[in-house]
Parts: sequence; C-alpha cells; structure tokens
Amino acid sequence: MQKPPEMQLPPEIRAALEKIDFINRYKSLAARYKFKSDERFKNYDNNEVSKIFAELGYPARYDKRENFFQIVEEYPSFQFGFHIYLKYALLELIWVVRKDGELLIGDPWDWLKQLLDGTDERFRAAGFRNYDDLREILKEAFEMYEDFKRVLLETTDPE
Repeated sequence: MQKPPEMQLPPEIRAALEKIDFINRYKSLAARYKFKSDERFKNYDNNEVSKIFAELGYPARYDKRENFFQIVEEYPSFQFGFHIYLKYALLELIWVVRKDGELLIGDPWDWLKQLLDGTDERFRAAGFRNYDDLREILKEAFEMYEDFKRVLLETTDPE
C-alpha cells in the first residue's frame, strides 16, 4: 500500500526520526528477523504474547476484534500509541502520535520510512520463529520507541 504523495511528515516527527536513525535501525531489525514462511511460528498464543509485553514493561491491551496489541501512553500535550499486529508471525509496527489532540502520525513503520526518505524501497516485516525471537524484536522496537518519544518530547517541550 502506497502513501499518497501529498502526505508529509510534520517537521518535529521528521527531525525525531532522523535523530534516532530510524531507517537504518528499522532496516537492520527487518534484515535480522527475515525468515521463510515455513520457518515462522504458526500457533503462537496471544496470552503468551501478552506476558512478553508485560515482561518488557509494556502492558498491552489486545483488541480481539481488530487483532492487534495496543499501548497508549499519555504525557503533557502528547499521546503516544504503539500498535503491533502479529499476523502470520510477522510484526506490523505502527506509531501514533497526537499533540494537543491533533493527530501528527498514525502510520506503519514502512510508511514512516517512505515519508522520511521519499523512496518506495520497502523492508519485509520482521518475522518470528518462537517466543524468544518475538521478545528480541519487541525489545528492540521498544528501544526505538523510547528513543523516539524522548527525542520528540525533548525537542518540542524542552522543560
């Protein structure tokens, strides 16, 4: 799915993504967890996945109807969301940022990457073969998320 060409990243989002080296970190994560479909975990249990989120310090709400895990965090002026879809043992990672109620972004990492560098180059979503792979992917994704939040909060609200 292509983002419409008129879509642009808000300057503060672009700056934060560049500062955390988002594209290279995302590319590295996707490359390290690239498995053939017959290698990927077929029957993971959402309760086990929820335990991994909790172990990593992110109690996530599971939306059964939409089939994704959601983390929402409130800060003065900002609301951050991290949505994680686990379909076919692949992770689609989506960041949502609202400032004073206004949506700044609500996009999968692929679209953020395309908006950031202006190319159509896509990375295959990270896949997992077992719960250990999933834990490591989430751990790294959460490190990126924390870096992104920290930079965005520091540069937009430097108190």
